Amino acid sequence: MDSVTTLQCQNLTCLSPNALTNRFCEKCGTPLVKRYLWMMGDWVRTYYHVGELIDNRYLVKQPQIVLDTKPAQAPQAPEEPPSWLSLYLKLLPFHLHIPQVYGYIPSPDERLNMDIWLLEYGTIPLDQTGELIYPELLPTLAEVWSQASDLRQIHWLWQMAKLWHPLQRKAVVSSLLNPSLTRVNNQLLQLLELSKDEATAPNLKDLGAFWTGLIPTAAANIQDFLVSLTQELESGDLDRPESLIAILDYALQHYGGGQERSYEIFTCTDTGLMREHNEDACYPPTNQAITLAHGQNPLAIVCDGIGGQEGGEIAAQLAIETLSREINPSPTTNIEVYPDSYSLVLEQAIRVTNDLISQRNDQESRQDRQRMGTTLVMAFAQAQEMYAAHVGDSRIYWITAHSCHQVTVDDDLASREVKLGYLLYRDAIQYPNAGALVQALGMSSANNLHPTVQRLIIDQDCVFLLCSDGLSDYDRVEQYWDSEIVPLLRGEKNVTAVGESLLQLANQKNGHDNSTIALVYCRVVPAAEPVTPLVYAEAKERIIPDLNDQDFDHSGDTYPGEEVVTAIPTPPPASSSVSSRTSPPALTRVSPLVVVVIAVGVLGLLAAIAWQFLSHNPPSNPPISPAPVTGPSPTTGTTPPAPVTDTNPGTTPPAPVTDTNPGTTPSPPVTGPSPTIGTTPSAPVTGPSPPNASPN
Repeated sequence: MDSVTTLQCQNLTCLSPNALTNRFCEKCGTPLVKRYLWMMGDWVRTYYHVGELIDNRYLVKQPQIVLDTKPAQAPQAPEEPPSWLSLYLKLLPFHLHIPQVYGYIPSPDERLNMDIWLLEYGTIPLDQTGELIYPELLPTLAEVWSQASDLRQIHWLWQMAKLWHPLQRKAVVSSLLNPSLTRVNNQLLQLLELSKDEATAPNLKDLGAFWTGLIPTAAANIQDFLVSLTQELESGDLDRPESLIAILDYALQHYGGGQERSYEIFTCTDTGLMREHNEDACYPPTNQAITLAHGQNPLAIVCDGIGGQEGGEIAAQLAIETLSREINPSPTTNIEVYPDSYSLVLEQAIRVTNDLISQRNDQESRQDRQRMGTTLVMAFAQAQEMYAAHVGDSRIYWITAHSCHQVTVDDDLASREVKLGYLLYRDAIQYPNAGALVQALGMSSANNLHPTVQRLIIDQDCVFLLCSDGLSDYDRVEQYWDSEIVPLLRGEKNVTAVGESLLQLANQKNGHDNSTIALVYCRVVPAAEPVTPLVYAEAKERIIPDLNDQDFDHSGDTYPGEEVVTAIPTPPPASSSVSSRTSPPALTRVSPLVVVVIAVGVLGLLAAIAWQFLSHNPPSNPPISPAPVTGPSPTTGTTPPAPVTDTNPGTTPPAPVTDTNPGTTPSPPVTGPSPTIGTTPSAPVTGPSPPNASPN
């Protein structure tokens, strides 16, 4: 079947069939996207055979693995997802680690439960011919563990610890303890599927036992550390995920010292072919490559203004000026003990910026669609960490020599419907107004703003691409990252040439909007002095006393992003008015140490009060319940916030109904209400039941 099956070009103006071995479309030259998907349910291994074409679209490449030969067409989606599937949808903020539901193949016989649900994982490791490197999509953690560096191994364990609580709340934390489900996609830990917890939920003792099996093949200089860590986990002495994360954070900081990182930054922007004015803005200044040596902290920002010529340009520029001034690039001395210090500072700066723009709107009596605002993506690096912050639908991509992962989740109606469990993402983006923003900087008070700040670990050469939707629309990054950005990592192009090439690509392939790009290229080399083994007792002594003074209450967590900072109070409004977009009022820079000291002091006071009360009123042990999803509950009658509408002049490109990929500007707006959650009984998270019939 492979010899006659063709792969459709994803370019919506082409859609030509191509040989499966082609890397580029024979007709238009667009790089061909190969989407390998996982079929849920062990029964498909024997029911479908390699080389078979399912539903005239999905080519079976390996047992349970298919290639979508028509990636430009929308996958089929049910009118209402089954209740068990909503766990995947509601975990969209963790898409770097949890697969998302791509679509489904309806049962050929309605009398049989033979629906096939398809999962997608972002970039899958492929060879030069576009074939799978690993026969089951991704290698297990055990397969590649012994080949990884000390920092990479600690990084994988840290990701597991970070996922523990959100998965525990959804009663699927046992997925992390299943060796066949715990996979690795380059630097990222990813789960192949979700597995429902048994009646007795796993605890950190079980995690310690799982990690104990990894010690014999761990890097030599972390083995003693892991022995002590797993002993404390298995004994129950280390029984809080927060303590485990903090200790691993300390280890990341320690082993991150075994590498040195230097950066190059390049930004560029263009009005585009169909707009008269450029309402985007970026930092650092455009068209000049900046080189930063080891120890210097790079900062890059891209903003896409909203509100038309008279407002969007002002809002974007005001955001750039305020953020670049508010964020202190100097290293902080308490980062080892409080690794979230920079997350707190970044969110505080975003809130201050939001209120400055909002005040400007109020001063000029702007209401509703006349209010100006801006999207935001921002990357800030410190040691081995990259902090990625965003509001709106501008994007950040994390690119290595072998992978491209979209870091951010758009703050739009489509993503909100997915996080509420109503729709599959590739179905949601087909609805009218699917791309309407649910938040942007400056539209209202920071009390209503929910910025996402993620913390990523850098242990290899990589590029962070920040861009407005002038480039990311119609999946241009997914199509061109390998041909346009990877040459930078191979030393075949410099950062300026790559940035200019991407901007030209945005105009040629899209051109409907302003396009702005920031490239942050990170080079990683071994440090002059090798890192010494970390003593577990040292990390524990440094970390645990500080954590014991804090009260970790997760009852209200909503997890709008992979890492969410909720401890920052809304800053007071600036005392002086904004007279022009080039002269914003001076603001007081917030020191990370001050923020942390205040936060710890307040938490300590609250903990003392709570202890006095609880000593007389011991609480019952409440059951773990799923984390509430950001957005209105369908049963409360709460009206969701109105979408943020971009009123910029110019032509918005009509999105063909067949374009179903992330980043595509959605097709004409839908006016119907969100689908309601049905009453179908929950099924196992691992997929549908096997069919009751065999193939003819």
